[in-house]
Amino acid sequence: MTEKDLEAELRAANANRAILYYLFFDELRKAVGEEQATTILKAAIYRRGAEMAEPIARFAPDRIRELGAYHLAHSAGGGRIFNPEIGRLDEEGFEVLNTTCPLKEAWQAYGLSEEDVAKLCEIAAAVDYGKFEGAGFRFECDTWKPGKRGCCTLKAYPGNAGK
Repeated sequence: MTEKDLEAELRAANANRAILYYLFFDELRKAVGEEQATTILKAAIYRRGAEMAEPIARFAPDRIRELGAYHLAHSAGGGRIFNPEIGRLDEEGFEVLNTTCPLKEAWQAYGLSEEDVAKLCEIAAAVDYGKFEGAGFRFECDTWKPGKRGCCTLKAYPGNAGK
């Protein structure tokens, strides 16, 4: 299998995950309302993110430059899936804009409204909150909104030891 084939499979797997997120969300919001559906999905996705925190926990609570270098070196598809663009990388913060996102692209291709795409970006960001907070960093994510370039901006800052 070629590198191009592997990248295509990675994109397809991410697109499949995106559509599943949407279908779960849509069924849940029909059953329990949008607010509770959002809360439930964020909790489950956050939990998965926290399970994925171990590889970056060694940089916590304040080795931000190393965290940023690690994040970029391990960006999906050698960086070609999310095309990260560094906004900041110093001792006090790591901020990176994902200029592309296979999840957002899949939701758009599926025909979802901009409102639903923005809501799903907010929900999907829970995996990053779980991962970075679970590792011991303070974390913020500016998720995609209509008119925003690219997709989400991930922001990690020194956290508290012992998390």
